[in-house]
Amino acid sequence: MSHRIIYRFRRDLRLEDHLALTRALAEGRLVPVLLLDDLTVARVRANARRTAFYCAAVAALDDALRARGANLIVRRARRAGPALVSLARSLDARAVAWSWTYDGPGLADDRNAVQALEEAGIRALISHDAPVLSPEEVDLQRHAAGEGYRAFAPFHAAWRRVALAGAASEHLLDGAFDVAGIDGEALPIPRDFGHEPAALEFAGGAPAAAHRLAAFLAYPAREYAIARRLFAGPPTAHLGPDLALGTISARRVVRELRVLAGRPYAVMEERRSYEEAERSLALRDFFLQLSWHWPRTHDKPLQEKAVALRFAEDAVGVDAWEHGTTGYPLVDAAMRELRARGWMHPKARAVAASFLCFDLGVSWRRGREIFDRYLIEDDAALATGNWQWVAGVGADMAQYPRIYNPVRQARTFDPEGRYVRQWVPELAGVPAHAIHAPLGAPPREQMELALFDAARYPHPVVDHGAAARAFLARYRAALSHT
Repeated sequence: MSHRIIYRFRRDLRLEDHLALTRALAEGRLVPVLLLDDLTVARVRANARRTAFYCAAVAALDDALRARGANLIVRRARRAGPALVSLARSLDARAVAWSWTYDGPGLADDRNAVQALEEAGIRALISHDAPVLSPEEVDLQRHAAGEGYRAFAPFHAAWRRVALAGAASEHLLDGAFDVAGIDGEALPIPRDFGHEPAALEFAGGAPAAAHRLAAFLAYPAREYAIARRLFAGPPTAHLGPDLALGTISARRVVRELRVLAGRPYAVMEERRSYEEAERSLALRDFFLQLSWHWPRTHDKPLQEKAVALRFAEDAVGVDAWEHGTTGYPLVDAAMRELRARGWMHPKARAVAASFLCFDLGVSWRRGREIFDRYLIEDDAALATGNWQWVAGVGADMAQYPRIYNPVRQARTFDPEGRYVRQWVPELAGVPAHAIHAPLGAPPREQMELALFDAARYPHPVVDHGAAARAFLARYRAALSHT
């Protein structure tokens, strides 16, 4: 008789191309479990869209299991470790399996759960599923022993040398699940997390994620090199929330990009776009391994010398930044897009984050917290890596922080003002040559443009040039004392 193995679904809400699930299956028949512990609930309830997306993904996973004669066993508990021990004992399960998470609090919770299970004499089987390649696989490419990569260039070079495993046959899951006689609780719904159901621009769940990937590969992927730079350019993949919840495998995305790049009739520009899309997934892996090797980065900068650099946790202008009323049209458009969609163009995120950290002098932690209030995607390790990179305290090895000029960025990557007009309707009638700094135009020109008073669109909350110079002076002073 085959042994029971509990498989705990967390940020891997799918059955296809699932490394952790496949490895657990080698140990016995699987009891599919969703544990709604306090840490999971706190992350999911951050905003109504995230909650709706998560609940839809869970429902889709349950549908996939029912198609295989099983169902998702839902349990609710305060702490994961004791709950998993109790469930394993009640089901006479010989082991509990799941896939690693990568942010600091999540890793601590994983390790506490492992300890609780092992102390109870129950095996814990944890695998890497979220990244394309696990941190250990890439680290083994080093010529000398070491832990992790703090710079992306050597990581990417090593990442590209590792062979990518093929997807396991879905037939392995035939008869894989055992839920006979096991009672569970109701599937989660948004009201369980304190939210009313929210309308979603992008549906949640593995089938919807697969459809989004297919649509991206059908045409937009060949223009990705342009899409990632132009704020109102071709569409990007919009797979961030899916990758964060594991409703699609990052490995699958890379495999399919490589198939397209390898076609003999693909032109150079298309191959460059496919390679840039793959590079973005390598960068995601890089940030995940940073948090894996240095979980302290959840609260502290990766660069120890940056501890001396003091950012404020609040400042005049933060509320204006959050609500898109800074007087800098590109920053305002980005933040309004975030609030309206739960998503923001990747390059716009960098410009908005730079403005908070350098123009307003506010901590990357505060920025991460505010983004988290609105983003559908829930990937704290990735968010931390990106915010520290922009703030100049993380993995970016540049001598000085890269301070984005919001007006120059807008004129370069939104030259006609299409992105700004879409999200800042007060500026819809302003010509392209003035739209990115409308209140910086001479008074005579403002009259000729039929501009409006400051009640319609605010004056800048800060002088960018002066703020950038002041920050760089503080940066030099702080680092000179380390």
